Amino acid sequence: MSSDNRKVVVVFGATGTQGGSVSRAILGDPDTSRQFQVRAITRDPSKPAALALAQLGADVVKASLNEKDEIYAALQGAYAVYLVTNMEAFDYAAETRQGKLVADVAKELEIRHLIWSSLPHISQITDSKLTGAVHWDGKAVVNDYIRSLAIPHTIINIGVYASFIIDFFLAPLSTDPPTLSLCLPEPANINTLLPVVDAAADVGKFVKGILLRPKETIGKQFDVAERYYTGKEIVETLNKLGRSVVCQTLPKETFKAALASRGLPEFFQEDLCQVFQYIEEYGYFHNNTVEEAREIASEPLISLEEAFRRHLELVKLGDK
Repeated sequence: MSSDNRKVVVVFGATGTQGGSVSRAILGDPDTSRQFQVRAITRDPSKPAALALAQLGADVVKASLNEKDEIYAALQGAYAVYLVTNMEAFDYAAETRQGKLVADVAKELEIRHLIWSSLPHISQITDSKLTGAVHWDGKAVVNDYIRSLAIPHTIINIGVYASFIIDFFLAPLSTDPPTLSLCLPEPANINTLLPVVDAAADVGKFVKGILLRPKETIGKQFDVAERYYTGKEIVETLNKLGRSVVCQTLPKETFKAALASRGLPEFFQEDLCQVFQYIEEYGYFHNNTVEEAREIASEPLISLEEAFRRHLELVKLGDK
């Protein structure tokens, strides 16, 4: 507990997409801000996003996910932890090490609720048919580790960021007239279902609901998204917003070549191709639904159209 008797929630990646959403959701709700004190973890407390959280009432703390001593200090006296890792410099193995390290410290300090942001275990679900989706599997390995330590926990699998669709899968197709292509690798196609979430706006709503309902959420796993959309619906939504977009299914090698032209390493090219093969053959959340998590969130979520509109406005302003 903090000195004012609120429960301390440690939020890693507090200046990023997910951690920022969690921090703002708690700080911006009068009820939850009376119950919880946000301890926002960042490597640079002087950056604008960290200063903004401090102004909202967060306790901003400098720490690295690679340093046990810093993690230990960050978790001292905490009730709960929100843990998200990023594949920096395409080092997917580092995410696994970081997740396990925080889990070890959480176990040692008897943290009451560890909330871990993860993804489905593709190699396990496909019985080792697909073993190249290493950035998904690297996160999922931590799931089993957390369970083995018997830490009170909740795992959330995150759907596709709406912003990621615009930033990563749209490519210029022609200039006369200006047309964009939503590029998907075979066997994905216009009917492939993708669970989409405006992560910056909505991940915090799910996590806040999880924190407020521990008896219903500890020991469980939730699939987080606003809802499922087909490639066709994604294209139609972008066209409704004034963009001329078509959906293109590319042969795997063509898709990989496009990624290579953007400087992405070969392993990640194969990673993404296997992710889409998995999605098409097994389903993103492997036959699970998003309804249970939506009930936990218990707040209106941002629609795909609104998420795209918001992100396109940010891109236009040069804040991509």
